[in-house]
Amino acid sequence: MPARLVFLLLVLLVLPAFSQQPNLARQINQRIDAHEQRISRIATDPTPAKQIQAAARLQSIHHDAEELATVSASVQSGLQQLAKGLLVMDLDANLKKMEKLSKKLRREMYQ
Repeated sequence: MPARLVFLLLVLLVLPAFSQQPNLARQINQRIDAHEQRISRIATDPTPAKQIQAAARLQSIHHDAEELATVSASVQSGLQQLAKGLLVMDLDANLKKMEKLSKKLRREMYQ
């Protein structure tokens, strides 16, 4: 009898978890669809002002990404110099600039 009771309690505890999984997947799919619709609306929007704005934003993202790559290479060489015992003067500034650029890119990507 106690084994049956334990089994019944286990089933009652697990059942709600299984019933919620499709809802979670459905919510994720709805969010993905909504995001894709926003992107397609921006890309196919007939108003020239929004197309120009989207193109300028994309150009800004590419410029920031290139600048981040350049600063990252500079930081990498600075860290190599630091490993040799030489302190590079602009290493701290470059690390801060790299952090700001990465935060800016992250913000722009999810707008």
